Amino acid sequence: MLVLLISTALFWCLDQGSKRIVGARGGKWSWGGRVCFQGIAHRRKIYETPAPRVLLVFIWFLAAASTLMLYRSGVAFQSAARSAGVGAALGGAAGNLGDILRRRAILNFVHIGWWPAFNLADVSIVAGLFLAFFSAY
Repeated sequence: MLVLLISTALFWCLDQGSKRIVGARGGKWSWGGRVCFQGIAHRRKIYETPAPRVLLVFIWFLAAASTLMLYRSGVAFQSAARSAGVGAALGGAAGNLGDILRRRAILNFVHIGWWPAFNLADVSIVAGLFLAFFSAY
């Protein structure tokens, strides 16, 4: 359980820290000519109204509670790798949820060619779920 909690906190901190760095630095810069960093606010009308935001918070807490129940029952996520993966996904989701609650938009800042802009929370959600469901016991 400690791995799950630590990875959730770690990935939330990494996401929020990276967004602060991008916000403070401003402008546009690249890394190796292939990866470009520039903050872009991803806005949706649903992020503006209170009821959907409350629903998103409820869904996040439901996912966290379900994960803890599955872990405690011994049914799933018993290995350290799987716990870390679930923690990464929860931490990334919490990072994007925090953006929605605070900014009413999600700050995306990584651009790779034709791929849509994304942030570290998106990476931790996808990579974390992949690790949680496809890593060996």
